[in-house]
Amino acid sequence: MVLTANSKRTKPANDAVLRRLPSVSLAGPHLRQFEMAMTTMCGDPIWRGRKQAEAHDLLALSQVAPDGRLAVMSLDLCESLRALMILRVPVPCRPDTANRLPLRDIAMLGLTYPREAITHHLPGYAFVQILEPRSVWLPAVDEARQALCLGPDMPVGIRVAELVLMSYGALSMQTTQLDERDTAGVFNPESALWWQQNADRIPLSRTPFLRQDDSMLGPGRQR
Repeated sequence: MVLTANSKRTKPANDAVLRRLPSVSLAGPHLRQFEMAMTTMCGDPIWRGRKQAEAHDLLALSQVAPDGRLAVMSLDLCESLRALMILRVPVPCRPDTANRLPLRDIAMLGLTYPREAITHHLPGYAFVQILEPRSVWLPAVDEARQALCLGPDMPVGIRVAELVLMSYGALSMQTTQLDERDTAGVFNPESALWWQQNADRIPLSRTPFLRQDDSMLGPGRQR
């Protein structure tokens, strides 16, 4: 059995969220963080304007999300756009010898958005790295660096907020690629085979990014 990403279900919801963000007025700590990041921004006028828009939308996404869903811990606009984020999402880790699947409730993510992203297709693993937890058990995560692969390559000019929404879908397994033969989408063939044999545990959560009620007790949850 081969399972692939369910993009038809998630893309309209993500598009609706993304359309909202430019009109969101930042307030409180989100506004202060935006203003602080703007003081250190470098680059040519086109890149500066793009980073300003991307930084606004990332912080707007954090502002409109349910409490605890997304926290932008640091934001650097000096060269590439770099963000350190805490994302509340179920994250599977390597199963133990009894085939029990540990789940963590949050992920610490490092996101890097270089200038090349607005003019070139970049590979799907070029943007997001999972810093915590370790031993993440997903086909799209390589075990050494823990880069999160969001697809074979990303569209030119993909938005930072969209990368965050895609990361949420990938970690919660609302979108997933389990074909161990597809080297473009699978970094961990062992994990892909395991999930094919345990497909009843997918997804780990059905809760959309913006929904407040999130027990994160999907079919794969182990107490």
